[in-house]
Amino acid sequence: MTSPAVAASDLSVRPESEPGTRRAARRQRLAATPLAAPARSTAARVVAFGLLLMLWAASIGGTIAQTLTMSRTQAAEGLTSVYTQAVVDAGHVALLLPAAAAVFVLIFRVVFVQNDVSPLVLVVLPWVWIVFNEFARGGAVTEQMLLPIGVAVTLWAIQPRVSDLRAYALAAAGLAVVSMVLTSSAPALMYMPQTFDANSEKSLTGLPLLAGFFGHPNGYGLFLVLALPLTHLFSRWYLRWTTAGVLLVAILWSASRTALFGVAVWAVVLLVSMLLGRAGNRTVGRVLGALLLVLVVVVVALPLITTDPEAFTKRGAIWRFALSQLSGDQWLVGLGHSWYVDHYDLLKAALSSAASHGHNVFVTYVVTGGIVLVALLAVVLAAAARAAEHLPRRDQVAASTFLCVLTAVSITETAWRVEAPDTLFAAMVVPLFIIAVQARDLSPLARRRGDRTGETPTFSTLTRRTA
Repeated sequence: MTSPAVAASDLSVRPESEPGTRRAARRQRLAATPLAAPARSTAARVVAFGLLLMLWAASIGGTIAQTLTMSRTQAAEGLTSVYTQAVVDAGHVALLLPAAAAVFVLIFRVVFVQNDVSPLVLVVLPWVWIVFNEFARGGAVTEQMLLPIGVAVTLWAIQPRVSDLRAYALAAAGLAVVSMVLTSSAPALMYMPQTFDANSEKSLTGLPLLAGFFGHPNGYGLFLVLALPLTHLFSRWYLRWTTAGVLLVAILWSASRTALFGVAVWAVVLLVSMLLGRAGNRTVGRVLGALLLVLVVVVVALPLITTDPEAFTKRGAIWRFALSQLSGDQWLVGLGHSWYVDHYDLLKAALSSAASHGHNVFVTYVVTGGIVLVALLAVVLAAAARAAEHLPRRDQVAASTFLCVLTAVSITETAWRVEAPDTLFAAMVVPLFIIAVQARDLSPLARRRGDRTGETPTFSTLTRRTA
């Protein structure tokens, strides 16, 4: 009499345990799988692309106005000039537009955002330290220090996707085409003035160095090479390689050695990603993360071990002199955000007019903000690298390549910019912010509902969910 009961009990357990096991296995597979990009409304795409293009235009508007309205008979770092009204107005617009967008988001949008706030907190920590450190010293806390925090909040709330950054690749390629075309009709505007009549020894083309709408070929090369990894975001091969080809030609024409090193790193990362084509995102992330770590070590170690003042086109002298200004607890907190500006006359007399910054991210920011600032910048970079692992493969490769190229060019230039507006702010900080604040999880309520779109819900959507 008991056997049928036992058999029935056995049968009643299996149907419940087996689906439970399958559900657990399915959850594990989903956790290990990168999130697919969900569909977005037309309005969401328009807002994302509009915001990115506005930040891009705000960043380069001033340098374009300066190129078109001021004489370029001399291009020297540290040169002070009286700006035209067009340049002044462009600077005001470049500051007010992102600030207005940030204020609008803070007032009308943030309250409805369900994205995880922890990536945003990590991203803004360096700027919080800059503001606090300068305030504690009795220095002036300027709008340019605060604006990056507002931009980070805006990007976190609106959530542009990494794939949206292909607009930056296209815009940079378009600007490069215009610059190269104008060398025939307006060469005085596009070439570096000192090399207009004679070729520079740096030239790789036999032509004067291309500065485009920037004041110096090195700045132009940095702007272009930071857009180069974003060309990988195009799914159509002809768009991907056409934009990359245009950017490569312009970089070669500029002859920026730092940018050329960035091109080499770009090629290595793409080659590695191709060799790991069948590997999972976690494996790819670990390999590219190891490469990124090596570059970070070089950024910090190279200035510390360089003893030859003539090394790296006299950057060795700049590194040694700047680091020699630190002593005791100054290594921890730095000498102040405006130290390079306040002591430019000293730097110019002791070194050269090129010593307006440290020509290395570690040197620049350990002097101004100490090891604390450098460590916080490293945290942002690590957070972005971690976030890139969970992106779809094409986005992951583009994001990881961007981080590696950014770190590579930071070895011999101050490619990281911590003020806005700035000519490299949109090219450098905006992609970094977008990568780092990508939302994978929404609020607990949204996760229970299975909603993982990462988009900000409307008020009506929230009321329906809570009903």
